[in-house]
Amino acid sequence: MKTKILLTAALFLAANIGAQGYYGDDEDSGYSSGSYDSYNSSESSGSGTESSSNYSQSTSSAPEPTPTPVSSFASTSSETSQEASSGDESLNDFNKLHGRAYNWVANQGASLNVNNVLRYPHSMKGRKLVYVEPTLNTALISFGESSTYFVGLDNSGTVGLLTAGLTLGDMGLSLDLGLGKNFISSTSGANEKSRSLTMAGDHIGLNFSLPLGDLAFVANAFWRTTIDEFSTSTLLNGAESSTDDGFWDLFASAEVKTNEAKDLAWAAGVQLYRHNLSVETKNPAGSATEADENSHIEFAPHFNVSLKALGNSKARVLLGANSTLGFQMFDKIKDFSDGALEIGLFIAPNIFAEIAINKYFMFFSGASHNLNLFAYRSDKIGTTESSYIQMLTEQTFVSVGSRFQWKSIALEASLSDAFINNPFSSFSGSTLAANLGAFIYF
Repeated sequence: MKTKILLTAALFLAANIGAQGYYGDDEDSGYSSGSYDSYNSSESSGSGTESSSNYSQSTSSAPEPTPTPVSSFASTSSETSQEASSGDESLNDFNKLHGRAYNWVANQGASLNVNNVLRYPHSMKGRKLVYVEPTLNTALISFGESSTYFVGLDNSGTVGLLTAGLTLGDMGLSLDLGLGKNFISSTSGANEKSRSLTMAGDHIGLNFSLPLGDLAFVANAFWRTTIDEFSTSTLLNGAESSTDDGFWDLFASAEVKTNEAKDLAWAAGVQLYRHNLSVETKNPAGSATEADENSHIEFAPHFNVSLKALGNSKARVLLGANSTLGFQMFDKIKDFSDGALEIGLFIAPNIFAEIAINKYFMFFSGASHNLNLFAYRSDKIGTTESSYIQMLTEQTFVSVGSRFQWKSIALEASLSDAFINNPFSSFSGSTLAANLGAFIYF
C-alpha cells in the first residue's frame, strides 16, 4: 500500500512540475518514427517471457490483450548521454526505449518497451543501457560495439529466469533459461528408488528476429513447467514401477509486422500451443496415462493494427485492435469425454495516448478490454452431445503513467486497475497495480 501511495504521489507531483513548462499545442505536424528497425506481447510476461496464447483456455473468458506491440518507434541513435536539445517540448525528446510501465494496453503503434526488445532481439542493436525494475524484480543490460550483447534477469514461476542474447548484423538471437530440478536416489541391496522434482517455472526458450526491408520476421518458442512435476522409479524385489508427471506448456509462434510505426502499424502471425496435464504410471501389470480435462492443442492466427487518430509534435492518440481467431482441441479422456472442440473470435480494442509536457516530462495513458465476439464449444461422450455459445464484453481496465528524464537517466512509473463501476473507482480498489523502472543510457 505504501508503494502504491508513493507512486500515486509521484505521478501527481510530476504533473504539477511538468505543467509549469507546457507551452500549448503546436501545429499538426505528426510524430515521426525513429530510424532504427526494431520489433514488438505481451505478453507480455509478459518475461515476457511469459506465455502466450491469445486464446483463452476456457470459454468463460476472453484472453488478455496480446502483450506484443509491434512498433519500431524507439531510435537507438537517440539513446546517448546527451541532454535533449533546447526548444519547445516534443515527443521526439522521448524517442528512447521505455520500461514495462509504458503501454500496458499493448497498442501496436506505441514505442518499444523492455518486454518488446527481449522478445524481438534484433531491436537491441546499438543499444547501450542499464534498466532496473524493483516492482517486478527485473533488470537488463546491453553493451557492445560491432555486435550488441544483452543480459536480462527476471523470474519464471518459482525460479529465476536468465536471458542472454546478441545481435549479428541486423539479426538477433536470444536464449531464455530458468532451472528448477532436483534428483534423489537410494539403494538398499538389490532394491533401488529414485525421485526427481521439476519446479513450476522451469523454462527454456529461444527468440529470433530479422528485419526484411520495411517488414520484420520474428519467431519465438519455449518449453515451461507449469506445476511442480514429480517422477518416481522403484525397483523392488525385481519388479519395476514408475510414475511420471507431465505438467508443461510448449509454445511456438511466428509473426510478420511493419518495421516502422508511422500513422499505421500492423502485425500478423500464428501461434501453436500445447497445454499438457497428465500422469503416466507403469508397473508389471501394464501402463496407463491419465489426462486432465484442460489438456489441449491450440492453433491461433492473429492480426493486430494501430492507427494514429490525433497527433502533433507534442502529443498523439492511437486507436488499436488486437484480434485472434482461436481453435482448441481437447484430449480424449476415458469415461469423461471423447474430445471437445472450442472456436473463438476475440478482439481487444484499445486506446493509447501520450503527451510531452516539456523536454523532461511526458505522460501516457491507455484503456482496453476484451471483446469475445463469439465462442463455441462442443463436447461428446458416447451418445451424449452438448454445446456452449458465449458472447461477452469483459470489464475495461485503464492505466496512467509518467516518464522523467534528464541527461542520461530516466524514471518511469505507472498505475492501473480495473475500470469497473465508474471512472473514479479505478484508483480506489485493492487490486491497484503499480510499476516503477529506471534507465541509465550510455
